[in-house]
Amino acid sequence: MVSLSGLYSILKELLQTRHLIKKNVLINCNIGAFPSKSFYCLLNFQPLRPFSQEKTAQVLEIVSTLTPCIQRGQSTNIFPSLSKRCYSKMVDNLKKVLESVAAINTVKQATITSTRENSSGKKDVGIEVQWSCFNLAASEYTYNLSNYIIQDGRIMSHHPAPISKNVLLRQTSNSGRVTACVVTSDKDKEKEHVMVMKTDGFMTTIDLKEIDKHGKVYTDEEFSCLEWSPDETTLVYVGEKKQPKPTSFFASFKEGSEDGRGQEFLYRNDWGEQMKGKHQSVVCFLNVNTKELSCHELPDNLCPAQMVWTADGTGVFGVAFESQPFRLGLVYCHNRVSKLFHMDLNGTFTVISEGLSNIRTPRVSPDGKKIAFLRSKVGGPHAKCSQLCLLSWPSKQEQIVVDVVEREKRIHDDHLFFGIYTFSGLPRRCWLKDSERLVISTISRSDIVSYVIHTTDGTIVEIPHIGSHMVTDVFDDYLLVNFSTLAHPNQILLASVPSKGQEICIEMNQVTPTRKIPNISSLEYSVWEFVNDTPHPNPKYSDTSISLLYYGPVSNTKGGPKRPLICWPHGGPHSSSVNSYSMAATFFVALGYSIVFVNYRGSVGFGQDGVDSLPGNCGLTDVDDVHKATLNCLKRFSEVLDESKVFLVGGSHGGFLVTHLAAQYPDFYKAVAARNAVVDISSMSALSDIPDWCFVESGFTYEHGKIPDGATLSKMLEISPINRIDNIKAPILLLVGKNDARVPPSQSLYFHRLLLARGVETKLHLYDDCHPLRKVEVEADCLIHIALWLGKHWNKATE
Repeated sequence: MVSLSGLYSILKELLQTRHLIKKNVLINCNIGAFPSKSFYCLLNFQPLRPFSQEKTAQVLEIVSTLTPCIQRGQSTNIFPSLSKRCYSKMVDNLKKVLESVAAINTVKQATITSTRENSSGKKDVGIEVQWSCFNLAASEYTYNLSNYIIQDGRIMSHHPAPISKNVLLRQTSNSGRVTACVVTSDKDKEKEHVMVMKTDGFMTTIDLKEIDKHGKVYTDEEFSCLEWSPDETTLVYVGEKKQPKPTSFFASFKEGSEDGRGQEFLYRNDWGEQMKGKHQSVVCFLNVNTKELSCHELPDNLCPAQMVWTADGTGVFGVAFESQPFRLGLVYCHNRVSKLFHMDLNGTFTVISEGLSNIRTPRVSPDGKKIAFLRSKVGGPHAKCSQLCLLSWPSKQEQIVVDVVEREKRIHDDHLFFGIYTFSGLPRRCWLKDSERLVISTISRSDIVSYVIHTTDGTIVEIPHIGSHMVTDVFDDYLLVNFSTLAHPNQILLASVPSKGQEICIEMNQVTPTRKIPNISSLEYSVWEFVNDTPHPNPKYSDTSISLLYYGPVSNTKGGPKRPLICWPHGGPHSSSVNSYSMAATFFVALGYSIVFVNYRGSVGFGQDGVDSLPGNCGLTDVDDVHKATLNCLKRFSEVLDESKVFLVGGSHGGFLVTHLAAQYPDFYKAVAARNAVVDISSMSALSDIPDWCFVESGFTYEHGKIPDGATLSKMLEISPINRIDNIKAPILLLVGKNDARVPPSQSLYFHRLLLARGVETKLHLYDDCHPLRKVEVEADCLIHIALWLGKHWNKATE
């Protein structure tokens, strides 16, 4: 009888020459990212072509002998050395694919640094692009700067330069003559200093720890700012209020210092997910010439954020968040109470907005007479349609320039407008020189679309686009845009905005070159909409559109094998999948999958009605929308997609949906990967930094301190995936951040145990990370494990 190593050699030869058929399917040892996958899982075979009778007989003899032992999923017991080899090769191939897509840097920031008239009477435009690199070698994000000059239509680029990972914030003045950075020390990460650099080569540093007037500088997207005064002498930023150093009761006390004894274990409420250690913010003014630093706390425990200078430099405008009776999670939550305020350089504070609302990203017009800002209703869904408002200064008269859009609104040139939905707010610089028009970007159906807004009469003009156009900067009537599609990596475009009434003629010109994704065509995607034929519980929302974004080949011109499909619903749930570049999605398409992203009812970008259609119907309409969308996609691309190989990937509320889908359609979806999934809303309501989310999405009103009664908890449990766990058959991979304050890791840990008790195949990976799982080493591990998990069950679906 031939040895196992001999059998391996024979099988390898037969497979490499394509001589075997297994279950009437041609076995190919180089399928996708899983070469050699069939070496060790043969249950039976027959010769496809004439081959050595002796070798064929030998293989038949051994396979016949081993048949009782060969069971699906037990291949490692039969060919252990072969299995290890195959696994290693799979992982190596996955690493290569991930490395190739990670090499495509994304745009973190792009700004116009200067505009100067040249000898021909035209303007030279200086542009700075900050690129973000998913650095697998260093297991961290790294950044670099590229500078460009646009001169008479020519693009001159300079060599890119790396940015130190110790740079926390960076800002250049409008004149371009001076740049400030907030930097940490390599030796002491708790030590922060401000570095000021001028174009003449002058540089100075100011040690914030030595001055010791505040805690850490805020660098998050909700609070942080670093802004130059108009005369370029003073910086304003946000820092943590200085607190006495907490120590034991038995520690020595130094006279003259604040006594922090007994505070060592005191719990202090912070702003939740990704905001650890942020309790009470203060306004910080730093004179870079005298190195004088003043810090100002707001009354009533208000927390200042997002400051911008008045035009004359005598003070700042900012946003103040209410923190009483306790802080709720702030990241992704634009329904918290905040106020617009003014503060002079002496710290005199005045609230200048009216009513109870969420206000964010104030922006001062060039003439200093207007402040534009976004306003949303307090409470309810975390994301919703916003108003664009204007406050005149110093009269403090408010007006609504763009109101909430319930469904759609007909605008200039007969385009449809669906309202303002943005997680980043208004661009830092958004005003045109005339102080009457400004430029915004918003989610619109499945794209990010930019508009010129006339603040005098509310006229809205859509800027022509293909794919997603996100405004990154507006300066001297030039507009800088970050353009991408699912299959087209980020590209920076520049345009000159014409005079009032001519904005429809805006023409975009490339600044950075067009980049291609290896082995993926820029046309390998499709976007469309449909209406679910299942009536909504509220007939008002039955005709709300559902949009699909498909990423993968749209035709099977080469007659190759059909592709497996990943259904990937977004989280939120009041968020959106948009037609913009994604490294993670590209990774799976490069592996041979196609992906369908679904904007189910409840997604933003479809009018406020679209948002309002979901609360109280979670686990019902959103699940049905996603499943119907998947069927719609399979039908549309039936020549390309294999309906027997459909998989699920999703995180947060997307994890809620994929676990629900696995339970409600147990024979349809073959495997699931869920990241920090919501599986039990009832238990989450007591542990999350956003308990209001649990009430609102279950159809209830949230009140601070409200204790849910039995009926409320029962409804929360009833609509949760955990309530249907007995129906689940598909293998489930759970990827969990142990520091997640939004969806507590206990959700997935408990769900994992329940799956094991029911004999459902499951694995759980627990990471030292928070809700997004965005650390480089964590995201890379997640992507490769998802690929291995889906690949394993792709193979099983083939058998």
